[in-house]
Amino acid sequence: MALTAPPAHDRLGCTAKDLIRDQEVQGTDLVFLRKTSGKADPMQVRTDDTGQGYIVGLSLMPGHWRDIGQGRQVTRAQFVQDSIYIRDFDRPYKAELSGRFDFLLIEIPSHVIAPQDDEPRFGNPRRLTCEAGTVDPTIGHLMRAVLPVLGGREPAERLFLDQMGEALCTYLRRRYANSFVDLLTTSPPSALISRALEILRANLDGDIGLDQIANLCRVSRSYFYEAFRKELGCTPHEWLMRQRLERAQALLKATRMPLSEIAQQCGFADQSHLTRQFSRRLGISPARWRAQAAN
Repeated sequence: MALTAPPAHDRLGCTAKDLIRDQEVQGTDLVFLRKTSGKADPMQVRTDDTGQGYIVGLSLMPGHWRDIGQGRQVTRAQFVQDSIYIRDFDRPYKAELSGRFDFLLIEIPSHVIAPQDDEPRFGNPRRLTCEAGTVDPTIGHLMRAVLPVLGGREPAERLFLDQMGEALCTYLRRRYANSFVDLLTTSPPSALISRALEILRANLDGDIGLDQIANLCRVSRSYFYEAFRKELGCTPHEWLMRQRLERAQALLKATRMPLSEIAQQCGFADQSHLTRQFSRRLGISPARWRAQAAN
């Protein structure tokens, strides 16, 4: 009798052949994914404990449910739009999934959730609590920002992915960890932010991660991210985007340089990326802005 090969499963336990969308982009520490099923037939999911950290999923559509086994007990979780689940990879997982699903997901190593400083003002969060079917619009808002990157409509800039991951992890620590003390209790020194801005100006293309900036500033990533937001009122990527657009405006006004060359000099992936960001943030295309500035 001929033996048939078992169906291929991904690392989350899904049957790969049943997925019509399976997208992935890698940040410095975190992995962002989108997985969409092609049919509503039941799917068995089972994973062993791997100690890899956590997976956080966000449901982009209603109509999905899963029966989650915990020993002899089975709990049904219903998912609507903006429902989330948190799985701990230190625990074995088994569930029967039914109904079509479309999930945004983020894989988070354990060391990213834990505090990264030894200073006594930082608390020691316990492990994140597991959730299934909890509606959380905040996570929905944060995770949806990565959709254009997963879909290939925006470049996968490490600084953007790192800051989105840091914002999400900060919220997860505050909302779903059993014990947490605020990461920042004192005002950051201006010298720290001045050094960070020097580094960002030297890396206008965004090809630098939060870890690298924090290491160069000799602080932890979490401390740096919170300090930057507190002092400047924006994230590092938002600040960087403003600098790119200001430089682009200066070149548009003072030169006849083609848009493709301006995009390259200002750290945009290409002319299309420049046009999208310029129009989105300033409400006008670069070409039209240039024409108005010339009058």
